[in-house]
Amino acid sequence: ADDLVSLHHFEGGYCGISKVEDGLINVCYLVNYSSFKKYRSIIAHQQAVLYQNPHLKTIFETCVMHSEQPLSIGQISFQSKEKVKDHILMIGDTAGLIHPLCGNGMSMAIHSAKLAAELLTDHLKKGMLQRDEIELLYQKRWKETFSRRILTGRLISGMLENEKTSSLLLNGLATFPTLLKPLIRLTHGKPLMT
Repeated sequence: ADDLVSLHHFEGGYCGISKVEDGLINVCYLVNYSSFKKYRSIIAHQQAVLYQNPHLKTIFETCVMHSEQPLSIGQISFQSKEKVKDHILMIGDTAGLIHPLCGNGMSMAIHSAKLAAELLTDHLKKGMLQRDEIELLYQKRWKETFSRRILTGRLISGMLENEKTSSLLLNGLATFPTLLKPLIRLTHGKPLMT
């Protein structure tokens, strides 16, 4: 379906699949390094680990890749980051990464830029705040705005990396689908504009 995002577990990670523009399917997965390092290539890892999930095996065996090689990035850290460094306000991914399953990274980048811009505008227009006040206030507002969703994403991702907790979470959501919207709300903030 056009509006469906399917989530699939495999040992050491999870995979999201969704339909995008031009009828293409986007397949994106997150795997921990300890699962991946046993294999010499992305393809070898897919065949040995992801293919254990029959849904993923079908996708990888029946779909034609749009690019010649899989696109990958590595060594991503979801650990806490400094919000201000050398008196520079960090925005977007430099301030903190949210797990991709939350689907909220670009929104957070825009929102963090808005927080910084509002503080700097107040300072430049009204001369109300000093640099140290701006830095402290930015860190406070960033934490108030994003900490809960980052923590929620970290907890959900951790559950999805483990077969037992992943099964428990996904079966629980299948049994009680009304819990999905509140769970999604925990990973998203309020709209900036309505």
